[in-house]
Amino acid sequence: MNQIDLKLRRLGALLAAVAAIGGGALLAGCGGGGDSTGGSSGSVSEELSTTGKNAQKEAEEAVETAERGLEEGKEKAQEGLEEAKEQLENSRGTSKKSLEETKEKAEEVAEEAKEKAEELLP
Repeated sequence: MNQIDLKLRRLGALLAAVAAIGGGALLAGCGGGGDSTGGSSGSVSEELSTTGKNAQKEAEEAVETAERGLEEGKEKAQEGLEEAKEQLENSRGTSKKSLEETKEKAEEVAEEAKEKAEELLP
């Protein structure tokens, strides 16, 4: 889970950096004066487009990584649940066996007590 949180934080930081760079590029392109030919605005928009595509690609990769992490976590949880069920079944069998052994011993002791009582009585 910590790995997913770390990746989401990285993604957030990356998106914030992209937004800051994009905002700075837009502000730098605005109010450039009357002699601007517009050639620089094309490269700024291309840079923004490329940056946006890169950010989108990284966001999609982060989502895929998160989905894989969730799937792995789900599988591990399922394995843990199955293991717990097996242990529960084993403990039930052990306690049932122990109960039967105790019952047999009690019957043996009762039988011995009965025999001794019969020996002592005339």
